[in-house]
Amino acid sequence: MKITLYKTKKNILTVCFILFSLYSLTAQVNNTKIKDGTVSTSPEKAKPGAIFELESNNKGMLTSRLTTAQRDAIPPANLTDGLLIYNTTTGCFDYWSQIQNIWLSICGTLPPAVFEISTAQCADVQAFGTYRSGQILIASNYLTVPVTVTQPGVYTVSATTTNGYYFGTNGTFPTAGTYTLNLPATGTPNNGTAVGDPGDPVTITLNGKASSCIPHIPVAPADVDYVINCGVINPLGNYYIGIPLTSSNKITVSVSPTVLGFWSMNTNTVNGYSFSGTGTFTSLTPNQTVELLGTGTPDASGTNNFNLVSNATTQATASCTGIPVTVQAVAYTIDCGTATQSGTYLQDVPLTALNTITLPINVTATGQTTITTTTANGITFTSGLVNLSILGAQNITLTGSGTPTAPGTTALTVSGTPGAAATCALNVTIGAQPVTYTTNCAGITTAGNYAPGIAMMAANTMTVPVNVTYVGAYSITTNTVNGISFSATGTFSSVGSQNVIMTATGTPTSGGTFSYAITANSTNGGVACNKSITFVFRTMKVLGLGDGMYQPGTAGTGDASRAILASTANFSPTGTFQVQGITIINGGTNQGNTLKNLINTNNIDIIVIGYNYQPNATSITILNDFVQNKKGVLIHSQENDSSGTANLINTICGSSTAVVSGTGTTYTNPVLNVSDPVLSGPFGIITGFNLGSDVNNSYYVTGLPGNVTSLSTQNGNATRIFSFKHNTLGYLYVGDSGWTAGQVSNTSTTTWPAKFASTGQPLSKAYDSGVTVYNSIMYANTMAWAIKYVQDNINSSYVLP
Repeated sequence: MKITLYKTKKNILTVCFILFSLYSLTAQVNNTKIKDGTVSTSPEKAKPGAIFELESNNKGMLTSRLTTAQRDAIPPANLTDGLLIYNTTTGCFDYWSQIQNIWLSICGTLPPAVFEISTAQCADVQAFGTYRSGQILIASNYLTVPVTVTQPGVYTVSATTTNGYYFGTNGTFPTAGTYTLNLPATGTPNNGTAVGDPGDPVTITLNGKASSCIPHIPVAPADVDYVINCGVINPLGNYYIGIPLTSSNKITVSVSPTVLGFWSMNTNTVNGYSFSGTGTFTSLTPNQTVELLGTGTPDASGTNNFNLVSNATTQATASCTGIPVTVQAVAYTIDCGTATQSGTYLQDVPLTALNTITLPINVTATGQTTITTTTANGITFTSGLVNLSILGAQNITLTGSGTPTAPGTTALTVSGTPGAAATCALNVTIGAQPVTYTTNCAGITTAGNYAPGIAMMAANTMTVPVNVTYVGAYSITTNTVNGISFSATGTFSSVGSQNVIMTATGTPTSGGTFSYAITANSTNGGVACNKSITFVFRTMKVLGLGDGMYQPGTAGTGDASRAILASTANFSPTGTFQVQGITIINGGTNQGNTLKNLINTNNIDIIVIGYNYQPNATSITILNDFVQNKKGVLIHSQENDSSGTANLINTICGSSTAVVSGTGTTYTNPVLNVSDPVLSGPFGIITGFNLGSDVNNSYYVTGLPGNVTSLSTQNGNATRIFSFKHNTLGYLYVGDSGWTAGQVSNTSTTTWPAKFASTGQPLSKAYDSGVTVYNSIMYANTMAWAIKYVQDNINSSYVLP
């Protein structure tokens, strides 16, 4: 890489940097060029005249980066001529010059010189010219200062006094050595040197560092005399803590000159400020008034007593003591009327640094003060110790602390100590916590009756126990399930335990048990609850067709087909399956129009076909219309007239392939492992068990269409279906007309397979060859399925034509 150093004001420097090599170089290599991936030219040597070159389109070269202190710490043995660093203190490249034995800057500026006044040289510091009180110093007034320079460079030298005059010069030391500097004087000596005093001490500073050499310059006093009237000295202006004095801050002094000439008066410094003045008396008029201007900044309030001295020849009459000047104590007024409140204020939420009050005040005297409020509703505000350093209108921030315990308006009194002219009152608004409460899920209760198709009334309620933490408007609701929902709104006016009563609306569409999710508008979400409600299915009308104990219409109260349906333990509002009731109507063996009229007149929901009912063609049409269009349920158990049975099956299923055949002497029929409410219902699960045939005359079906589900087989033969149910219509077939026959005391293993308890609950029965059958349980499950199907699907207004 080639680097050109541009010409500076001082000189032109050319420096060649060799930082590193990426290759092993030998004595035979003339030069080296290193490129990075941004340069695509072919390999080549460095430019002529360079033994090393870097080339890149987006990278530079870095040298060592040192501060001035780090640079100066390099051991002298390591200082090689041309050594280069980047000085992070000055922001320039520095290089070591062996000839000049110094670090030089490429920026063209010299470093500050290092020099001092030795102890021997201090005696040679000398002031030239005449120094007299009141006489302006001129070119002949200067100070000679010998110095010893150990590092050349720029310098600034000043020599100051406290008597109105000073000396100063600056320049450059080109080399190390001994120099004598002449510092010209500026100013006018105010006071002459008292008898026995060595003169004004002179503080010499070399490049900002005070020298230990302190010479003295005697000043001849002015030939002036005057009398000061100490009783006629008056301070003018206002004096405030921390505010520098201005031209309005002065004291007037009554003076009677006796000898004309330059005068000078000054006070001592008290509480950070003082007064002084100079002038020339040109007449001997008595009781002249002169002004001494104040300088400095008062540090504290109170009355300060000053002593006045002068350059009068007769000091006994030209000095005074105990001159009082008062610095005002801090004072201000507070304006609560326009105070502003910032931050969020919420009941029971601790205040933070963001909770502030901006308070306008008007400062009439500066100083330190603390502004606070009273404590009310658990909160208070304070400014802490503040320094009121300027006069006039300004804002003070009060920061809040504490925790408000109640919502609403909190009245606070604001006071300031010290300095507030009066107290004032302001209000802080505390927001109420949003309504917060928890719900007791376990204690939720319901009231009223719930039945499908019956609209909810005022008596249908759900009571939710709650515990209120913060009062406010509440809203508790449930989702809409089965056509109804619950809701309640209102306002909690007190905390603690209480009840919310939700009222139900809507009309239930189905019977059964449904879960309602309860939601609340509490800020903590309340507690998520669920409450289940059981809807009792409406009263069902069941038409029995057939003879004897084999259908519920002709069966006695001790026969299974009626007793299981009539038992309140099974079917009632409080039974295993909740229904308002089952009305059983006997249809006997009626066919055709008589059958149709029975269905229409009684608005039948479910039809049960038992032994000895063989529907003719007209009845098959009616039964099909009942299932297809009215959407009623047909429980079809038939073991006579195989062709008629097949005709009814094919008509309802919309097929022509079903064939019905006899089973011979088979008594048990295995139940398939399929998912169906008839096999897995409220009265038990019978999948994988058996159904029993009554006596030995049973049917099985083959060639069933795909829109039915097989429930059991004849003797385990998968192609011979003993029982099946339509997938979408309310139709179930069982191949034995006596499958629901049974009595409590019957123990036969080949007849009456439907066993039940004395209270009507369905039971399993030990049957042929030690196999247990579950006809009663399937019968009860089938009726539960039928009731639900009817509730959900039947067209009660439909009249069979």
